[in-house]
Amino acid sequence: MLARRIQISCLILSALCCCIVQSALAQESSVVATEEATSKEEIYGAVFLLGSLTTNRNLNVGGEELGATTVKNGAGGGIKAGIFPAFTNRVLGIQAEMFGLGNEITAPPSSGSAGMQSGRGTVLSWNTLVSLVMRYPSERFQPYVGVGAGWSTSLLVGTDITRGASSQNGVAQDTSFAYQYFGGLRANITQRLFVFGEYKYFASRYSWSGSLRPSLDFRTQIVALGIGLSF
Repeated sequence: MLARRIQISCLILSALCCCIVQSALAQESSVVATEEATSKEEIYGAVFLLGSLTTNRNLNVGGEELGATTVKNGAGGGIKAGIFPAFTNRVLGIQAEMFGLGNEITAPPSSGSAGMQSGRGTVLSWNTLVSLVMRYPSERFQPYVGVGAGWSTSLLVGTDITRGASSQNGVAQDTSFAYQYFGGLRANITQRLFVFGEYKYFASRYSWSGSLRPSLDFRTQIVALGIGLSF
C-alpha cells in the first residue's frame, strides 16, 4: 500500500515537473521571439486620405489685410515611409511624408487704404516633411506622437484679387517653410499589414508671386486615415 502511494506521488511530481518545464520553455520562446523582433529595424510605408479643418486667417494683399477672409476646409491624400532602428528598440524613428491639400479662399469686398479691395482663389499645396516619431511598441496597438518640418510648395489658382485700381489674376506660386506636430494610433492587422488614424496640426506662411504680392498665414488641423505595410 505504501509503495503504491509513493508510486502515485512520484507520478504526480513528474507531471508537475513537466508542466513547469513546458511553461518555462514557452516563456523563453516568447522572450526570444520578442528579442528577435526588436533586434532588427522596422521599415514601413503607407498611403492615406485626409481632411483639413482650416483656421480662417486674413489674406494679405500689398501689405494690407483683407478682413473677413474665409479659408474653406479641404481634403487631400499622401504617402509616407519611415524606419524604427533596432538601437532605439524600435521606439524612436524617423519618417518622411508627402501630402497634397486643396483649400478655397474668399475675401469679400471691403474698403482699404487704396480703395475697394477683394480676393478669391484656390490654394493647391504639396507638402514634404521629415519628422521624428516616438511610439509605444506593443504587439497590436501602437500609439505614437511626432514633430516635423520641411517645405510646402503651393499654387494660388483661379486668382481674382483687386486692390483699388490694381488687380491680379491667373496663377501664383510659392515655396515656404512648413512644420507639423501629430499624434495617432496604429493597429497591426497582421505581422506586416497595419491601419492607422492620425491627427496633425500643420502650418506654413505662403507669399505668392504677382504684382499685388498676396500672402496667407496658413494654419489647419488634419485628420488622416491610412493603410500600410511594414518590412
